[in-house]
Amino acid sequence: MLPLKRYKTNRVWNINANIVAADVVSTVVTAVVIEAIRSRLPTPVAIVTVTALIDGAISLGVFAGLHTYANRERGVRDLFRVQVHRWVLSPLHYMIGSGLQFALLAVGVGVGAGVLVAYLSAVAIVRTIHTVYGKRSGLFAELPPDDRHPPAAKN
Repeated sequence: MLPLKRYKTNRVWNINANIVAADVVSTVVTAVVIEAIRSRLPTPVAIVTVTALIDGAISLGVFAGLHTYANRERGVRDLFRVQVHRWVLSPLHYMIGSGLQFALLAVGVGVGAGVLVAYLSAVAIVRTIHTVYGKRSGLFAELPPDDRHPPAAKN
């Protein structure tokens, strides 16, 4: 029970666990889908574009569900606040993921394996940057379990 309590009360753990879980799920599902539809994607640019769209949609949905489960008492405002950070960091995530995927395709790596390597690398890099920023900015400030307001909402 201790890991679940820590998951629900420790912001660094909670936000990173939700984002990493969402991104791992979306990356694996996207790799399978891209592998399955490879014959319908005529160019590396088409592969990279479709990969980013599928990955982004799945990641958004999975993250929203996990964050809502773990932070129900903090409300939709907290979900939106964390999602804004993700949206700001998304260009970096997709530049790394798409750029690395494109490079891997150019050297002959398979489409599914390329998705996995590229996007999981992007997750590791962006999670590190976001965690450092979140700790410095107060995004990851600890909240008592009964507090219903995120740190930015307090006066």
